[in-house]
Amino acid sequence: MIRNKTGCICFVIIMAAVLTAGCGSKKAVDSVETPGITTESETAAGNLEKAMIQEDSVEEEGQEGPGATESSESLELDHRAEAFAEKIQEAIADRDLESLADLLQYPCSFISMDKETIVFEKREDLIKLNPDMVFGDDLMIAVANVDTGSLNTIEKNIVLGEGESKITFQSNEEGSFGIIEIKE
Repeated sequence: MIRNKTGCICFVIIMAAVLTAGCGSKKAVDSVETPGITTESETAAGNLEKAMIQEDSVEEEGQEGPGATESSESLELDHRAEAFAEKIQEAIADRDLESLADLLQYPCSFISMDKETIVFEKREDLIKLNPDMVFGDDLMIAVANVDTGSLNTIEKNIVLGEGESKITFQSNEEGSFGIIEIKE
């Protein structure tokens, strides 16, 4: 039995040596260059290098042309939306009804956990509510867990939160943002 194990181990070592030596000699043959002959891998590498050079030159040209203003405007919009989302997160974390009321775009819908819809027509409508009704645990967790750098956008609306509890806001005519719906 020991003899069989020793024989198997020797066989494996010999096969490994043969395979290694075989692969080594192939590399030696491949490394010898034959003038005038281009392999497929060399052609593919050249094409890839050309594509990368073209891509770099396009990036170096900068934002020129008709799409440049759209891109810079959308980037500015993204930064403003991110800043607004951070204000919402702060108001929710502080359980501050007055700060939250300043961020609303009136009329604003509030959907409670009981699926009851309340429409805030003015700032005072929100402030007179019990903070526990507005700042439920689910909403606070959903809003706190959002990375404001990657906000979800649905049509013109930006959603802050996941699942059932979320806050939806959008840009108005003046270009500022306002909350249009709070769903507890």
